[in-house]
Amino acid sequence: MTTTATRKRAAALRFVGAALFGLATFVALSGLPFYPVWLIGLLTLAVAGLALSAPAVASPVFVVALALPVAAANIVAGAIVLVAGLVAVWLLREGDGLGFLLVALAVIAVPLHVEWALAPLAGYLLGRRGGASTALATCVAIEVTGLVAGASWLGVTVTGGSTALLAIAEPAGGVLGFQWLSSAISAADPRGLLDTARGAQNIALLIAQPLLWMAAAVIGSSFRKPGAGVRALGGVALGVAFLAVGIAGFSQAVGGPVPLEDYLVAAVRSLVVALGVVAASEWLFPVVTARPASARRGVRTEDAEVDELLHLIASAEDQLASRHRTQAVVMITDMKSFSALTEEVGSLEVAKLVQRHRDVLLPVVERYHGKGKSTGGDGLLAAFRQPRAAVDAAIEMQRTLASLSTSGQVDRELLIRIGIAAGEVVLDSGGRPFLGAGLNLAARVMNLADGGRIIVTTEIAESSRLPEGLLHPHGAFELKNIAYPVEVVEVLWRENQEPQQM
Repeated sequence: MTTTATRKRAAALRFVGAALFGLATFVALSGLPFYPVWLIGLLTLAVAGLALSAPAVASPVFVVALALPVAAANIVAGAIVLVAGLVAVWLLREGDGLGFLLVALAVIAVPLHVEWALAPLAGYLLGRRGGASTALATCVAIEVTGLVAGASWLGVTVTGGSTALLAIAEPAGGVLGFQWLSSAISAADPRGLLDTARGAQNIALLIAQPLLWMAAAVIGSSFRKPGAGVRALGGVALGVAFLAVGIAGFSQAVGGPVPLEDYLVAAVRSLVVALGVVAASEWLFPVVTARPASARRGVRTEDAEVDELLHLIASAEDQLASRHRTQAVVMITDMKSFSALTEEVGSLEVAKLVQRHRDVLLPVVERYHGKGKSTGGDGLLAAFRQPRAAVDAAIEMQRTLASLSTSGQVDRELLIRIGIAAGEVVLDSGGRPFLGAGLNLAARVMNLADGGRIIVTTEIAESSRLPEGLLHPHGAFELKNIAYPVEVVEVLWRENQEPQQM
């Protein structure tokens, strides 16, 4: 069994990520005298909107928008930016493009002298491997940008530039006229890139900085666990401190160009930003982990799958908010004594029986206009609009399995128990029950039934208007995780069937 995890207020967090992606786009494009203001605004909204709905598409759009001004100044450099950017999109796709977003945020972080926060945060948010690769890509991107711009340093990152390769200007005829493209192609000169690379200064620092960024990301990942709290703050703080001391010390040793006071400012600002992001992550958007109920002590094996479904309810606030809630009639089934049957005939034979019973029962659900699916084990879940449809489907399901067993089409008698209740549920995109109080209640009602039995709530029985001879009331029961006693009724689907002893 695996655990599942999500973040609290995940929907709000997606909006925050989209806003940051849009902000990075606006800052990056505004610093280049290439796009008109209206087009910058349009591209910013497009990238932010895509980051919200399709993060995998937002990153390459950002890359293309950034590569075009570079291509207008130097077609070779633009092609390299485009290819390198798309490769980075693919390599840093983890976490719905979070890795690439951190790289893009460098355009905001560098002018503010907070870029050192990015490395430990990459480790904290993406883990050791993803964080290290993201930190490396971010540092190298800053270095290359400064090198081709002819800057000795950007922010507090030494870039070693001396002569500007690119002179980005507003294109003649406008961006959309694409007259700049033919001019750029005719002026293509790959030797300019080679000259820029050969003119790089402070080679030792250019090599050391990315390595130190990677190490800071590894330090930031040290306490990447749900609920790490104060320890997570300590991890990223240590990462920032390591980066500040390492780079400042190395720079002073080799005669780097950045003033020491700039390093101090960057260390303080980066520390504040890193701690703020981690605090928000830990306390505003904490990770909520759901442990499978089957792994908990004291849970009967045949109830484990139901308990697992119910445990997910407590940790799914954001999924409830983002999916469709409705009132529905919920049916839940499972095979009686499934674990004992597995021990008796083996996993392979049981798997065949489970698949066979799905093949015959799911079409029954559909005939009564229900939406059903497997629970992932030996049971089924279904949602119906009307109580009578759910009960009629349950009766036909039991009769179908009985006929299947007596006809010799299966080697063993298939016995399922069925519970039906009504309440609020969350439906997936196919209209099938996913979570909710109605599912909770139906699962507990089903647990009262033996194999070959149908148990429903009194509400369902009364609404179904079945002949009284088919119904047998069993009274009220205290059910697990249900705050009030629930009256249940057995549906006697077989002729002359005796009620279950409860």
